[in-house]
Amino acid sequence: MRISLKNTLLLFLVCLLFSCGKNKSPFYDEILRSEQGHFRGIEIDANIETVNNLENEEFLRDKMTDYLHYDYEISMGNTYTATYDFSEDNELYEIEIAVFLDVIEDAEMLFNNFSNHFNRKYSVGKTEDDGYITWHTHSSNSNNRVAISMINDSESYGFITILVRDLDY
Repeated sequence: MRISLKNTLLLFLVCLLFSCGKNKSPFYDEILRSEQGHFRGIEIDANIETVNNLENEEFLRDKMTDYLHYDYEISMGNTYTATYDFSEDNELYEIEIAVFLDVIEDAEMLFNNFSNHFNRKYSVGKTEDDGYITWHTHSSNSNNRVAISMINDSESYGFITILVRDLDY
């Protein structure tokens, strides 16, 4: 029985399709939340009211005139925090997401998912001397320079940090 090149290629593509679905972290969509904005549907330079309306107030742990902090539990042993810093003019200048996962391999998969996302959205990132991968873009509100940086600091548990900051602040 002879297998044609066409059938072999078709089989390869089907296998590739099924394997791609298995490489997406179950935490990715919840943490990303939206393709809009710089991250989580939020744009640098947004005001505190906009950010507070986009986040889930049930998970708000700290609110000041220039700061918001949310703690989210994804599942048993898997959490993340979202913090937002605002200027005196009520403009968002920094987003920090810290992800804590109980399995290091889950953190690696999530890190790769976000790297691919940022590479698609902002072009290929650059690995910095401190281990962060950084992507550069601009705010559509002010045209200020924005850096998105991410690092996988997993050791005994999964730990990923994502920073989005206004470089002109």
